[in-house]
Amino acid sequence: MHKMHKRFERYALFSEVAKQLSFSKAADHLGISRSYLSSQINQLEQELATSLLIRSTRSVRLTPAGEKILEKMQGINASIMQLEKELDHTKSEISGLLRITAPAIFSQRFLVDICHDFQKKYNDIQFDIDVGYNRQDLAKSHFDLAIRATNTPPDNMVAKKLMSYQHICCASPSYLAHCGTPEHPHDLHHHNCLSDPHLTHWQFFDGNKTIQVDTQGDFLINDNFLLLKAAHQGKGIIKMPCYLVEPSLKSGELVQVLDSYFIAKNRIYLIYPPQLRQSTKLSAFTHFIQQWFENKK
Repeated sequence: MHKMHKRFERYALFSEVAKQLSFSKAADHLGISRSYLSSQINQLEQELATSLLIRSTRSVRLTPAGEKILEKMQGINASIMQLEKELDHTKSEISGLLRITAPAIFSQRFLVDICHDFQKKYNDIQFDIDVGYNRQDLAKSHFDLAIRATNTPPDNMVAKKLMSYQHICCASPSYLAHCGTPEHPHDLHHHNCLSDPHLTHWQFFDGNKTIQVDTQGDFLINDNFLLLKAAHQGKGIIKMPCYLVEPSLKSGELVQVLDSYFIAKNRIYLIYPPQLRQSTKLSAFTHFIQQWFENKK
């Protein structure tokens, strides 16, 4: 049994080296010495009677046998992570850590307030929130739930709809006073349109047909909050999710334009693995966030 325990430890150490392709980086990540790590990998290669790594002074590469072990260990690590996640959710009390992955816009606009309100009701809850646009695989990652903007939530997950939204075009009163108000999407060709450099193609619908416009602008940036700030400063027209610009429209800092032209509606879902369906804390949070958005209506 002891030998099997040590063998599994060596497999785990090897998988970190294989992932990092560096003994130094793997040793730092594991919190062990490089010499101990190297000795354990050498021992594993001797036990298996095969080479797992091709080492040079500057690089580390995997042999076919090393690639096979890395693939299997990634599956084992994912299974252990999933087991620990499921065990954590067997507790009957509403306490402990909830790990959430969510888009940046949604997080800044809503999620901080939602989590704050939930903690006021359940003060033994902690949150670990990953903000970004990388869609984490909930079946393989440590996250308990995800917030996703999609019209087709994954079939292998429990999905709870939180809200619908659409993109709208808007600009500051000062910009419109200086440059005029577009009456038709094609008028945007004569305006400074602010957007992500990869999202300059704007699409509209007039009730009968789709209208596509390739916009031009002198301020392209892949951050919606900076684009929103630029619009406040009168630099041009933006196309944003309605929930992000809602406060600015209410305050009068921005004015909606082209509001008679429809832009496709999207939905935001909360999703989580079906294995966590019986989780007390996850069920409480799911019910709370759905009620939170219902109350906002």
